[in-house]
Amino acid sequence: MRRACYALGVTPRIEEWLHQGEYDRAYDALVAAAERRFTTAARAAEALVDLAEFYSLYGEAEAEAWRAALDEAEARWSAAARNERYAALRFELEALAGQAVEPPQVEQPRAAYHVAQGLAYLGRMEAALAALPDPEALPPFLEARAWALSGRVHESLGRLDDAARAHERAAGRSYGKERLWSLLDAAALWLETEAAERAQALLVEAEPLLGEGELSDRATYRYLRARVELLLGNPERAAEEIVQAEGLEAAGAGLSHGTAMVRAQVHQQSGRLEAARAAYQDAEKRAAAGDLPFVWHEWGLFELDHGDLIRAEALLRKVASDEAYPHRAHALADLAEAYYRLGDGAAADDAARRALELGTVPAAHLILGNRAYDVGAWDEALAHYRAAAAAAREGDRDWVTATEMIVDVLAQSGYPNPAEVAELAERLLPYLPPSDEWRETLRGYADRARELALKGRLLN
Repeated sequence: MRRACYALGVTPRIEEWLHQGEYDRAYDALVAAAERRFTTAARAAEALVDLAEFYSLYGEAEAEAWRAALDEAEARWSAAARNERYAALRFELEALAGQAVEPPQVEQPRAAYHVAQGLAYLGRMEAALAALPDPEALPPFLEARAWALSGRVHESLGRLDDAARAHERAAGRSYGKERLWSLLDAAALWLETEAAERAQALLVEAEPLLGEGELSDRATYRYLRARVELLLGNPERAAEEIVQAEGLEAAGAGLSHGTAMVRAQVHQQSGRLEAARAAYQDAEKRAAAGDLPFVWHEWGLFELDHGDLIRAEALLRKVASDEAYPHRAHALADLAEAYYRLGDGAAADDAARRALELGTVPAAHLILGNRAYDVGAWDEALAHYRAAAAAAREGDRDWVTATEMIVDVLAQSGYPNPAEVAELAERLLPYLPPSDEWRETLRGYADRARELALKGRLLN
């Protein structure tokens, strides 16, 4: 059963207005309540806490009014700090300003939500997740926000599936433009996991709501549609969508680096490599300083895939040197590949080991495995390839490459376990395109492994 979490001064009608996005009506009612003459100081302070909570929904934009409401509440009632919601809102406000204060101990779900939001502002994401109450224990206008906060926290922790599902739940409890925003957020996250069909379904839900959003929301919708079409292998449709996205951006707040990067991917998928490079250059010009590493990383991978190793190394070196870049471990592994292919083995080793110091990165193990393979150090090579396969998702490029090399090393070292060679070769084949030269190699290894396994059984 849903628990009632209404504050003393906030009626269900006001909370419903907040839930449905009728903020002007809710604001007028909350201001009127704050200006009433109450019989007790505690009731007067509670009305001001209600108003402060309203301002908190706007974050930094209303921080001054938020602080003034809390200050006035404390001025009217000296014991206001003992009110859990007051203490939580005060903590959230200080956290928003970057003040590293300790969160108050609270029991009420509504207060706990504001504590969790404050912890998220401070970047303490695991603590924010632990503090976040069951969203269904909150009034509907905060329930939707709690699901959205859960989504942002999970995303920051790299749990993209959980983040996408949380934004879907937020959309299910929202109306109008807030529902639109949650649907777009969920679709974007599913695209990060390459779940194109799921993202596509959410964009179908979002389309009727576009009229309630801003020009930038319509641009985002077209941008996400383009990414869906790319993942589904439809570069021409993606090109049509990205043209519309850039047109909407040009008519609104300005062109973004994201649309230029998708345009680069469209050109890349269509084989127009110079046009793709020009699009990456556009992305670099448009990107803010904090977004440049993302542009350079993707551009560097493009150059790595298409043979310009000098340019790839230069781009990836810039990314890998940025300690604030959230994907630095992967950038170091990609830089290691550039060094390896340029013939600088020592630099490749160094970059790969630095990547593994930051996290378990399959690509880094692949480079170290290749270095060991090149000198015939089969045991070391096999250990790295096994580590790469274990860390990758089955079917991903790194998993396929690592598993191919496991089979190859086992074959090169005399088939110590023929059954494993045959089993891994059979698992690999469905992931390889018909033209892949490894298909025949793997079939040969599998046939030889089965012969040895049969001979071993006959001898026994």
